[in-house]
Amino acid sequence: MNEILVKAPAKLNLHLQVISKRSDEFHDLRTLFTNIDLFDDLFFKITDEKVELKETEPINDNLVLKAANILKKRTKCTKGVEISLLKRIPVQKGLGGGSSDAAATLIVLNKLWDLGLTKNELIELSLELGSDVPFFVFGHNAWAEGRGEILSKIDYKEEWFLLCMPKTQISTKEAFKGLSLNASKPYSYKEYSLRGGFNSFEKWARDSYIEIDETFVKLEKIGKPQLSGTGSAIFVSFNDLKQAEAARKKFPNCILVKSLERSPLMQIIE
Repeated sequence: MNEILVKAPAKLNLHLQVISKRSDEFHDLRTLFTNIDLFDDLFFKITDEKVELKETEPINDNLVLKAANILKKRTKCTKGVEISLLKRIPVQKGLGGGSSDAAATLIVLNKLWDLGLTKNELIELSLELGSDVPFFVFGHNAWAEGRGEILSKIDYKEEWFLLCMPKTQISTKEAFKGLSLNASKPYSYKEYSLRGGFNSFEKWARDSYIEIDETFVKLEKIGKPQLSGTGSAIFVSFNDLKQAEAARKKFPNCILVKSLERSPLMQIIE
């Protein structure tokens, strides 16, 4: 095998609690991740030496290139790769597209370059690329702690999400800079199950961006809107497809997505 086409899924944070800032300048988190059926497409073709990336929409400091180069350097691999990336997951929306693409790159190149790294080794390496990347290598719905690398598999729950994406773009760095941390008891998954989830960035995002606040107000008519990641994507959860479709008719500018039992990348790594 010297080429492969894969789909890298987006994610939603059904809960996101920022606990505290760490000595390494990152943050301790408690979050519940789910994969959804919104994908970027990546095509990998093995070449002699160089790592090259072709993009439909160029992105500064693309994590795909960083992931490939870190893997190549760490394993002293002499092979190269040509990667073509077709973006469908909007950027700076809290949907994890860049992190998912990076995870896909690690998983696929480990296979195509015949490197033999284990899933746990890939997760450890992936943390250097960002706090969301380990989840996408993990590949299943998960409760995450630490920076996001301490992952516990959560039983699959079939859900549909009305997903709205305001034009506002929010960088993760900007969001953490603006966040005021209040001392709060770290949630466990059991507490989430009893009380429901929240997002530590919601108040900051609503106070900072009129469009986001207005979207929340509109969506409150059909359910409980939640921010994904640091935003700006906002979603409402549904256990029933008919209810989700009815909500979609009221908000034609939003899209309907579904939770995934597992990432399609798992067919490569497991």
